[in-house]
Amino acid sequence: MSNEDLFAQISADLGSGRKDGVSSKILMIAESTDDPYEVLKCLSLLKLVEDEGTESKLCDILLGMADQSNGLEICTSLRNLDLPETALTILKKMEPSDRSLRLECQCLYDMEEYESAMDKYSKIQNPVINDRILFSSIQSAVGEYNAAVDTATALLEEYPTDYDVRIAYVNALLRCGKDKEAAKYARNAVKDKTADSNAIAAYVLRIAGNTKAAAGYATRAINLDNNHIGAMETLGICLAAKQEYDKARIVAGAINEISPGNKAALNILANIENS
Repeated sequence: MSNEDLFAQISADLGSGRKDGVSSKILMIAESTDDPYEVLKCLSLLKLVEDEGTESKLCDILLGMADQSNGLEICTSLRNLDLPETALTILKKMEPSDRSLRLECQCLYDMEEYESAMDKYSKIQNPVINDRILFSSIQSAVGEYNAAVDTATALLEEYPTDYDVRIAYVNALLRCGKDKEAAKYARNAVKDKTADSNAIAAYVLRIAGNTKAAAGYATRAINLDNNHIGAMETLGICLAAKQEYDKARIVAGAINEISPGNKAALNILANIENS
């Protein structure tokens, strides 16, 4: 049986709620291929069956496949799959560049090694917008709350319509204890009736614990843009909080269809596990 046929079988099994034997099929594919992207696809599917033993074996296979030509792409995918430790192991063997430093910084942040992430950020020669967004989060994580707000405010002034920047701004406010300012920004934002603004309002309301209202705004955002990952993530987490796990999994699956391996889908699944 070809790997393509095995992938089709696995998808059919998972779609029907059957998990028995899936891990062995996934491992069979990973051990028979010389394509690292097939192994990454295996890791992505494995997240749905939660088999740490097989996950470790797949990570070992990828460590042997990674080289200077594909390492950064592999590490990007590994980080999205919530495997920053494996990504960092590969990154330490890569030629230094802004891109490799950026990935190291992201992985260290994911691993809650914030001081090391701060040090790694300082070595990036030409920070781009997403680097600066992450820097604001690092500042908050190390207790530099006002500095984080300043960083996010400067970004917002430069990129007032960028969704990730706007989320970074309200995040900085919330972590600084400026909940009222974050709520005010969200209230004013929804006046433009865009998907992004509704998604931002949903995010702020979810953080505040108002999952019912958050789900409403998230749904509104999705109705305006049915590919809005941020709104879908908020909706999925709200559904998990209400113990509507099947619906939450459907939302996670929809995110994975739109953006395979997106961390938003994993965040929803993690909230299901922790509910």
